[in-house]
Amino acid sequence: MGNCVPGSPDIVANGTSLNLLDLFNSSSNEDYADNLTDSNDEDFAAAEPCHNHYCPFFHRAAPPYLMATSATSFVATAALLLALSLRPRSWPRGRAFAAQLAACCALFAVTSLPTAAGVAWGWRAGEGPCRAVLLLRQGSVLAQGLLLGAGCCGLRGRGWCRAVVLWVTAMAMAVPAALSGGVAGTGPSTQCLHRSVDVDSAAHLLHLAVCCCVLLLLPAALLTAAALRGVRGEMGSGVGWLFWVLWAPHGVAMVVELLLEVGVLPTDCGVFESFDFALGLSAALGGLHCCLVPLVLLLSAFCGHKGGGEC
Repeated sequence: MGNCVPGSPDIVANGTSLNLLDLFNSSSNEDYADNLTDSNDEDFAAAEPCHNHYCPFFHRAAPPYLMATSATSFVATAALLLALSLRPRSWPRGRAFAAQLAACCALFAVTSLPTAAGVAWGWRAGEGPCRAVLLLRQGSVLAQGLLLGAGCCGLRGRGWCRAVVLWVTAMAMAVPAALSGGVAGTGPSTQCLHRSVDVDSAAHLLHLAVCCCVLLLLPAALLTAAALRGVRGEMGSGVGWLFWVLWAPHGVAMVVELLLEVGVLPTDCGVFESFDFALGLSAALGGLHCCLVPLVLLLSAFCGHKGGGEC
């Protein structure tokens, strides 16, 4: 998804356009400008009105945003771990549950540092580390979703076996995200992309299915179950709903992207220009969970409320 809209009868598809899957899928401004050089005037004449304003915005905003959220997450997570040791009885779901949520947030924040450096100065670590970062980043999100879902269903526990199974499952579910991403570009413009394959590739479709299950279907099922039990007053409570409210828009945006790319939804320049921003900002919104979840747990514990109460 970039300067041109594939499949549009009025716009010539740009085979080298940017693939702005989300907040972390971008190429350099120089590469973007190169796509519109005089040598390509004939090929891209029809695409001239379709300008991508998201790319320069991304390169200005992404590094400071990632660094700020990462630093805030480290401070909030450290405060949460300190509170876990000082107030052992303030956690109705148990300290192990809160500690695992803290670990998910910390892992996501850790992966934000190389991502920010890659956006600012180019990705220089190679294909393997790029896929490892994508695996850990997506795995932390899925682990938190599964952990909160299990807590809402009353499946939480202190056993290490259950925690290991949950984390192994989350990392296995994150493998398609690592396989669909990769390194693209050369020199300073090299980037670690969240999607370096076609939108209809098996790896990306499996990644999309996993995200839909954890970020959309799981909270919808829990909300439906809560409504059937008649506990309307509790449906919006709990740190789990904060996590899903932050990440659900990105899950919806990924589905809309697929529909746009395959031509199910009508496309034109305005749609694609706006959708780049919608997709990127939805990912940025989801990334806020790494600093907000620890803060909400802290506030809940110290205000006498149930941290992440029953769903």
